[in-house]
Amino acid sequence: MLNHKRFDYDIKVSEYAGHSKVLVQEAIEGHYDIVAVAGGDGSINEVGTRLIGTDIALAVIPCGSGNGLSRCLNIPLEPVKALELINRAAVCKIDTVEVNDVPFISISGTGYDAQVADDYAKDPHRGFNTYFRYIVKNYFHLGEKEYTIQLPDRTFTTKAFFISFANSNQMGYDVPISPKASLWDGKVDLCIVRKPNPLELPIVGSYFLSKNMDKSPKVDIIQTEEATIIRPEPAVVNIDGESVMFEKDLHIKINPLSLHVIV
Repeated sequence: MLNHKRFDYDIKVSEYAGHSKVLVQEAIEGHYDIVAVAGGDGSINEVGTRLIGTDIALAVIPCGSGNGLSRCLNIPLEPVKALELINRAAVCKIDTVEVNDVPFISISGTGYDAQVADDYAKDPHRGFNTYFRYIVKNYFHLGEKEYTIQLPDRTFTTKAFFISFANSNQMGYDVPISPKASLWDGKVDLCIVRKPNPLELPIVGSYFLSKNMDKSPKVDIIQTEEATIIRPEPAVVNIDGESVMFEKDLHIKINPLSLHVIV
């Protein structure tokens, strides 16, 4: 499918966790124009975050489970059609975000969703059914926690089941956590979600399915360029679908238009 009159190419296969970062560094040193990644949001993070601040464009061939970033950017989920986008080579710049200097591209978060991501990462089975099993399990096992949120103009304390840091509008599987989140507005959406009781689940679910989570009475969304979230204790954080252990306090900062992407 690749236009061989326009492009020369090399194909590399990542052989272990973190190997993609080595391969991307080789591409940077080799002065490549485009690095295409075939994978899900975790693989895209591993490749794309190394390209932040460079002139090299990231191309995405969606091969993951949720494919949240691809859905947000309207990149076709069929690999052949995604490859056709590379031939057109239409490039735009998007924002990226840092949590305690660790960059992410699409979605990060603490609390319930981070625990779901952690359980899912440790399970050898992939796909929505596995993911849904941990969604249900952790709903019954976890409760709300108290967080202090420091913004540039105010500080407040709130209880939340989880807090998502949304750069894109997608959690994957075509489920938008923050429908109005934008990859190029210079803001990250803090989505503060309180735990619904079992009787409220159908109502909250209807907001999810209708892609109107921002209108749910259980959700508050704050757009900001920077924030500090003080948690009760150190815990895992969901970084583009991968779970990472962080210290108690989380400092979130936007990096405006810092990554080139083929769309």
